[in-house]
Amino acid sequence: MKKLFAGILLASLVSVAQAQEAITIYIPASPSQPNAPATIRTAEVANQMQNKYKFSVEFKPGANGVIALKTMDQNPENRLSMVAPAFVENAKSGLINKSDYAVISSQGEACWAIITNVGDTAKGLASLQGQKEIVVGGTGFGNAAHINALVIGERYGFKVRYVVYKANYEALIAMTGGEPVNFLLERVASYQKFKEKNPKLQILGITCNKRSELMPEVKTVREQGFSTPVIFMSLVANVKMPEAKRKEISEIIEAAQEKLGEKYFLDTADMNPPQFAKPKQSASDFFNFRVKQMEELTARYEAQIEAAKK
Repeated sequence: MKKLFAGILLASLVSVAQAQEAITIYIPASPSQPNAPATIRTAEVANQMQNKYKFSVEFKPGANGVIALKTMDQNPENRLSMVAPAFVENAKSGLINKSDYAVISSQGEACWAIITNVGDTAKGLASLQGQKEIVVGGTGFGNAAHINALVIGERYGFKVRYVVYKANYEALIAMTGGEPVNFLLERVASYQKFKEKNPKLQILGITCNKRSELMPEVKTVREQGFSTPVIFMSLVANVKMPEAKRKEISEIIEAAQEKLGEKYFLDTADMNPPQFAKPKQSASDFFNFRVKQMEELTARYEAQIEAAKK
């Protein structure tokens, strides 16, 4: 009888283990990346809500997200990857094939600030009128910060020069220290951390569709009449993952994000908040809209973007 009971117990444990299919989510950056806490917490909640999949998170920085995607492609049935606006430039450059990927979920738009040292918060983006040249600090040519500056510069008549840093935060440190950087995207909390060190730092607009709770007097970029790209984060799978499985995982991740609630993603309680506004439309509609916008603007400013690389 004991042997029979032990056999049944072992079979049950094996069955449970088999049911817990491992799914790895790659974040194409270091643990300090702003969306990392939200991705990790989403995976934890997803694990608590069901027993079929066991989600875990790994960091795969490098090559503007290409390394994470290529690693996922090696085992497409059990891996996912976060992608950002660099996805568009990587596809344009032939580093990845856009059609190889399908959207699982979207964290949404980064509610970050346009920070400068030559403007005026009270006047917003209009305070950049009269500038002859703006130096943008960011993580890659043709990214959200670069294109924001090109769109705004086109209206106000200033030229845009670009300087590449390892992270937006590093560009903010450089601006604070007096290096020739005039324009970047970073979190409002980061701005407040450095404001006392350099009183010239000013916020000119918030990039998502919601004003920041930390500085509600600052208008969004859209309120100021601009339709510019935002830093977005979406979770994708390789299309080789069966469609039914992608749909099931999508529902689990979306349910986990809904359980966390919009307040969590917009949290401003610490110095490293997620600061993402969940999209109102479906994950795929949001992703396709933002990718198309980046593609159109990249094509529109292709000459300036290519010139900045030289």
